[in-house]
Amino acid sequence: MSLREQYRKGLKPLVVEEWVDLLLYRPLGFLVALPIFPTPITPNMVTALSGLVGLAGAAYMMVGSREALTIGAALYMLSNVLDCTDGQLARMKNQFSRYGRIFDGVADYVVGFGTFLALFISWKPEGYGWTFWAFLVFFGGIVSTTFQGMHLNHVRLSYLKAIEHDANGKSRPRVSAKERKAAREKRSIYRRLFLLPFYGLYRFYLSQERGVRRRVRLPQDLPKSEQKRLSLHMVLILWTFTGKGTHVTILALFLLLGRPEQYLWFTLIIGNLYVFAVYLVHKLVIRSLNRAKELRSDERSDSGGRAIDPDGGTHTQSAQDAARRRRAPDTELDA
Repeated sequence: MSLREQYRKGLKPLVVEEWVDLLLYRPLGFLVALPIFPTPITPNMVTALSGLVGLAGAAYMMVGSREALTIGAALYMLSNVLDCTDGQLARMKNQFSRYGRIFDGVADYVVGFGTFLALFISWKPEGYGWTFWAFLVFFGGIVSTTFQGMHLNHVRLSYLKAIEHDANGKSRPRVSAKERKAAREKRSIYRRLFLLPFYGLYRFYLSQERGVRRRVRLPQDLPKSEQKRLSLHMVLILWTFTGKGTHVTILALFLLLGRPEQYLWFTLIIGNLYVFAVYLVHKLVIRSLNRAKELRSDERSDSGGRAIDPDGGTHTQSAQDAARRRRAPDTELDA
């Protein structure tokens, strides 16, 4: 298999990949994953390294100088490269686990929280009171970036599920209850205790994103014709600009300019207005997809279910069609 084929195999469907990831972070992540592939290094080890690098970047931001801010921005972007590396390595080694997905998500949010905490401590602009600065960091940084990232995450997962793929772009395996029970019993008590805090944070995250999950769900079992619908692809691409890679890049640019507070205003106002606008477009597309699904269901009902009447003719048996058209289902069909 060529390097290009290996790289392409490690990607999700392009329509749900962030553009900045495709152009920058994933190619770099793939180059890092290549020399690691033959080694015993696991994707979870890379995830841990990504978290440590991100926290090191946050520590540099706390120093308070422009030079430290530049180093912190570089480390923040390197952390995102490694975050792409762990996914690439998992696909190359075919090593997937629920724990790995949870660990990866928790590491991302720990790095994000550490970064905004560092900015809160060391980069309060002149003229900003501590209360107002805390409000801006919390809602412009932590809340807004998490809220916007949730939308992309669930649109992406909903799309992959709708086209019968999992989060890794592969066909979803059917795991039986017996296999799940065997996997639980295999985990030692020490490993369970180690996983407990991660599962706790993960459950808290799930409790916060239920509303988002309901709003951005797509119809399931989309036929091939609907999967390629231009309006669906357009709205999926619009959502990709709310993801982590985009936020990391924009924040790094503002950090290099020495104006992190401008990033917070950007995410709080422009970012959330953008999400609202894309959500309205998303609703229109979902409505169109649901209409198309109902029409297909009606067509199947109209073409199926023939019965022989006492006179020997063939009549349709679609009760739903009859109720909708307010007439008896007695349309005569050719035998």
